[in-house]
Amino acid sequence: MSERPRKVGRRPSFKIVVPVILFCTYYPYSWLILSKGAWTSYRWTWIKIWPALPGILPRALWFHDLSDGLALAGMYLISCLLIALMIYLAGLRSWMLVTVAVLVFVLSAVNSMIAYAFYRA
Repeated sequence: MSERPRKVGRRPSFKIVVPVILFCTYYPYSWLILSKGAWTSYRWTWIKIWPALPGILPRALWFHDLSDGLALAGMYLISCLLIALMIYLAGLRSWMLVTVAVLVFVLSAVNSMIAYAFYRA
């Protein structure tokens, strides 16, 4: 019996994977700069923590007792770990890039709505 040669899926280039995942992660938070309103110091504070916003839900759930500086460091750490994991998974196969990008975009959109509620509160 002859075995069929296994098809090896191609890995997408990291030149494609990284920008796609970063776009899908951070674009839903663009309301920070696109929404109307005054550019107050409160708004600038939110813009400064934009890179950490993917970690806002864990901060609200588990780190609410910590000081703001420590909680912000936790948000940055969680965001970096999640983005690194998504880049790794998306870089495995081309179909994974599409799947992970869509999933990241949807979850970031939901997280962005929660962040917007915190911003308006």
